[in-house]
Amino acid sequence: MTVPTVCVCNAVDTLRDFAVRADDVDRLLSECYAQQDQALFWGPLRKMLITYEPIGDLDWQRKFLELDGVVNLSPAGRGGSLFADALADPELMAAVAAHAGPGRRIRLIPHTTTADLWRFAEALRSGYGIEVELPESTPDQSLRDLFDTKTGLRDLAAGLGMTDGPCRVPPGAHCDDAQEVESAVRAMLADGTPCIVKADRGEASLGLLIFRPGDDGIAERLAASEFYGEDPVVVEEFIDGDIAFPSVEYMVPEDGPPHLCYTTDMLFEGATRLRGNVTARELKDAWWYRPLTEGGLRLAREMQRRGYRGHFGIDAIARDGVVHMHDLNARRTGSTHVHEFGDQLIGPKYLDTHAVGNYDLYGLPAGLDLAEVLRLLGRLVASPRTADRGVVPTELTDLRTGRVSCMFFAPNLAELHELIDEARMALGLSR
Repeated sequence: MTVPTVCVCNAVDTLRDFAVRADDVDRLLSECYAQQDQALFWGPLRKMLITYEPIGDLDWQRKFLELDGVVNLSPAGRGGSLFADALADPELMAAVAAHAGPGRRIRLIPHTTTADLWRFAEALRSGYGIEVELPESTPDQSLRDLFDTKTGLRDLAAGLGMTDGPCRVPPGAHCDDAQEVESAVRAMLADGTPCIVKADRGEASLGLLIFRPGDDGIAERLAASEFYGEDPVVVEEFIDGDIAFPSVEYMVPEDGPPHLCYTTDMLFEGATRLRGNVTARELKDAWWYRPLTEGGLRLAREMQRRGYRGHFGIDAIARDGVVHMHDLNARRTGSTHVHEFGDQLIGPKYLDTHAVGNYDLYGLPAGLDLAEVLRLLGRLVASPRTADRGVVPTELTDLRTGRVSCMFFAPNLAELHELIDEARMALGLSR
C-alpha cells in the first residue's frame, strides 16, 4: 500500500524568524510566500499540500499539468510558523488524519525541519493515531539548525580540510561582536581584498554587506544594519570578477549513501539578487562541475556520519579554477522544484533530452491576472507532457503584486536561455 504524502510548504518560517528584527519585516517577506507554490512538484504528484494561503490559480495548474491528485489546505490563521498554525486548526488536522486513510500513516515532507514539526507529528500520533514517516527530517533539531548557519558550513568544511584545494570555503573569520566585525573588515580591506559581511542565520540575501578597498563609512554601515548584534557574524572574501554561480543539492537518507540530486547554474541580477536556476546536461562539461560535486559529496558523507537526514544544498562561486562554497541550506532549496518538475513531468532521465529552469519575472503591472499573462505569453505557454519546449507560469499566489515565476523547458541550455528572453519580451520586460 502506498503511504499518502503530506507536504508542508513552510519556506518562510526560518526566514521570518531572522527577518523579524527588521522594522519592515512584512514588506521584506511579502514576495517570499509564493515560494509555497513550488511544492506542487515535490515528491509524488498525488499529495496533500499545506500552504500559508491557498495556491493561486491552482485549478488552472491542475488542469494544464494534469495534477488531479493535488489537495491544497491552508490553516485559518498565520502566526509565523506553518506547523504551529496547522496545529491550531482542528479542521485542518482532521483532514490530515483523514488523508492517512485506512493505513493510519502518512509520509511528511517539509520544506524545512523546524521544532514545530516534531510537535505536529506528535499531535497526529497521540491525538489521531497517525504514524508519521519523516524521511527528510534530521532527528537532532540542533544539528540541522547548526548546519544551516554560515559558521556551521565553515566549521564543517574546516574539519574536512576544505579551507584549501579546488573546492573550499573563502578565507574569512567568525566574529562574536561588532568590534570584531569591524576589525575583520578593515584587515581584509588593508590587504586589498573585498569582503562580504554575513549574519550567521541570514537567508534570501538579508543581512549582507559588501565592502571594497577604499570604502568609507565602514563603522556607520555596520551599525546601521538591523541584522547584526545578536548572533555570530562571518566576514569573508567577496569573490567577484569573471565568475559563475553553481549550486548542488544532495539527499542524505537514513540508510544508504548520500546521492547527488542535481546541479544548477544560478541566475543573478547584480551581486545578491537571485532570480532563477537552470539545470542541464551541459553543466557536466563546466570546469567547476567535478570539484563542486566531489566537494559536496564529502560534506554529505560527513553530515550523514553526524546524524543529518534529508536534502541540503550548497551555493558556490566559481573563479579561476576554484569553487568557493559560501552557503549551505540544510533543507529543500529554491531549486529543488526545478529538478522535480523535470523528474515528475518529463521523466527521471529528463536531463538526457532537456534543460529545465525557473525564473522570477518582476515589474509586471500590479493587479495583473493569469488570463492576461497567458495572453501575453501566447504560443510560448506549453506543458512538458505535450511539448518539447515551453513556458509554464507558476508561483501564482502573488501574481497580483506584479511578479510571476515561470518554469522553462527546452531541448538544450542555449534554447532555454533564449526562451527566458522570449518570455521577458512577450511580457514587456527589459533584460
